[in-house]
Amino acid sequence: MVDRLFRIFGEPTKPESYRQDQFDEADEALRRTANKAWHEIDQTDYWHYLMDLCYVELDQDLFDYLFPAFLIRWWEGMLNRTGGPESECDIYRAIDHGQVMTKMMDADRRSEVLSWMVDAYMEGVDAWGGQLSVAYSSNGPNDLHGPLWYFHALGQSVPIIDSILGRLADVCTEGRAQWWLVFASGLIWNEDEAPMIPPWTPDGGGGGVYILESAASIYNHGYLGEHHAAIKDRLTYEFVHSRLCLAGQILQSTPQKEWSQLAVEEMRKSPEYIELRIVRFMELLSEPDLGGVLNNPLDT
Repeated sequence: MVDRLFRIFGEPTKPESYRQDQFDEADEALRRTANKAWHEIDQTDYWHYLMDLCYVELDQDLFDYLFPAFLIRWWEGMLNRTGGPESECDIYRAIDHGQVMTKMMDADRRSEVLSWMVDAYMEGVDAWGGQLSVAYSSNGPNDLHGPLWYFHALGQSVPIIDSILGRLADVCTEGRAQWWLVFASGLIWNEDEAPMIPPWTPDGGGGGVYILESAASIYNHGYLGEHHAAIKDRLTYEFVHSRLCLAGQILQSTPQKEWSQLAVEEMRKSPEYIELRIVRFMELLSEPDLGGVLNNPLDT
């Protein structure tokens, strides 16, 4: 994946010079970041360059060198469910607000980058297989919600959701089975009511399924229009139920066997109820911040 991205961006090297003023006048910090090898880019570099992606006129050579490194960190966050890169701004907001996919790439490169991001996200979902856990906190990997919340973040920022959903529909790995189990559970049960998920506590955190949370700090709009239209046609009761049944088959020999059996049975018993909740889910996806902070948002 790294070599592929290196080739997509024309095998970039550290720019000898660039013309870009750092958004918060942290020019020395930007110079240090620009002089790092890709594998050295870390949390200390996120704040100033993500803000630049979001708000300033970008230098093309510097972008071609640094942006792929930030995509690599994002891919790694997909693989281990830790998310990122993020600081005062996250990569999804930077891409969305800065419009870097259109401003800084021609059509051919943009197509290749988007295809790479689809593969990177799906690698993350597949790597999640066997790691689903209802015990999670803000300080560690989100092994319950991570892939779903990253999906929503992409829905708000990067035009690849239709391709991702098409890949997810092929329920051929344990990670993809888990994705449908978590998503369907959010449709079936209200927050903190799913029998297999301990409710949220002030000391321990946790809880769920929080089906409309997003990893993106994008509050002024919901899903991009083309994303909303694409998934609205796909996410019917019949489609979700059929994916959940396939997921249940894969999860028969895993610790999620009982959970998946219960979810399939609950969904089978209440098609009209689930259909109403899917309609509400789609309505909220189109609203700013995916409807904002709501208790039991799918209640109608």
